[in-house]
Amino acid sequence: MLKRADLLLILTLLCLSFAPLLFLSGRSGAVYADITVDGHLYRRVPLSGRHGREEFTVRTPDGSNTICVEGETIAVTEADCPDEICVETGRASRPGDIIACLPHRLIIEVKGDAGNEEPDLIRMR
Repeated sequence: MLKRADLLLILTLLCLSFAPLLFLSGRSGAVYADITVDGHLYRRVPLSGRHGREEFTVRTPDGSNTICVEGETIAVTEADCPDEICVETGRASRPGDIIACLPHRLIIEVKGDAGNEEPDLIRMR
């Protein structure tokens, strides 16, 4: 038979087991994408709370890439590089996502405020 103290202990432990969710779900920092060409920042695109669609072309001495920002995601939709791996990478939206076009020396890296990054986790697609 459970006593009052046993029930209190069980309820306390149950409440404490959900405490980490308060800290993890409270992350609401700004997410943005840094577009770098040959190691230099070309453009910073905010992704948090973004609506609509924007498309622009990044031209480098090695070629060009068409970048599409739709909603809170970013992607390379066209490239004149031989392998087009950057196009096949798809959309990026979460901090840590990277799209790279090595022939054009273009890198798109999604970043977030300190509250949004998860440096101890490695996500798999």
